[in-house]
Amino acid sequence: MEKKNINFHKDLYMDIFFPEVEEYFTIVYFHGGGLIEGDKGDTHEFVKHLTKLGFAVATANYSLLTESKFPECVKDAARAVKYVKDNIKSKGILVMGQSAGAYLTLMLCLNKEYLKEVGIDNKDIVAWISDAGQPTTHFNILNYERGLDPLLQRVDEAAPLYYVNKDTYFSHLLLLTYECDLPNRLEQNKLLMSSIKTFNEDLDVELKILKGEHCHGSGTLDEDGEYEVVKVIKEWMHRL
Repeated sequence: MEKKNINFHKDLYMDIFFPEVEEYFTIVYFHGGGLIEGDKGDTHEFVKHLTKLGFAVATANYSLLTESKFPECVKDAARAVKYVKDNIKSKGILVMGQSAGAYLTLMLCLNKEYLKEVGIDNKDIVAWISDAGQPTTHFNILNYERGLDPLLQRVDEAAPLYYVNKDTYFSHLLLLTYECDLPNRLEQNKLLMSSIKTFNEDLDVELKILKGEHCHGSGTLDEDGEYEVVKVIKEWMHRL
């Protein structure tokens, strides 16, 4: 079953895909596009593979840097999670994104204030999945808003990594990156993993390095007609 173009905030919409089971977890999924392009519809083929695993998936739009400024995109992501929590009865919520959407996922995971503003505790989220997210300040925030070289490495209030400290908490976090990812993306995710473990070795965070280029595992079907990221999530689901 599908429900499309659900208005969850002002001119923002989401599509929801339901699995053929009675009880399920719901993934709130954010598309990629460098925070300057992309649409929830770009994700439909991929998220339908997640429903085959038994998840409901709500894929949501958010404000782009071409029409708004940081942190509106992160606030929109929090609003999408709030809508799903209030309107879909499920066993629990996961938050996931690809590339720019993974950056939003990490921002919500590591800076508790965004979800707190909409009345959600970080502990309410069952798990987090980042597919090739940028833990440092997003390159297009540097480029579009600050007029800086997008290859610069910055860790400030617009960087998920900035919020890693002794109080960092999440239930489960899966970090995915690629052998031939964007410049420094693999190293950034290794740094995020190491930083989290430095403060709390017991937190359930896992880093997987997949073959191929940026987001290959969620953008290209393999020889089995499946996405590598979906296979990884299937193996990882025992944590839920």
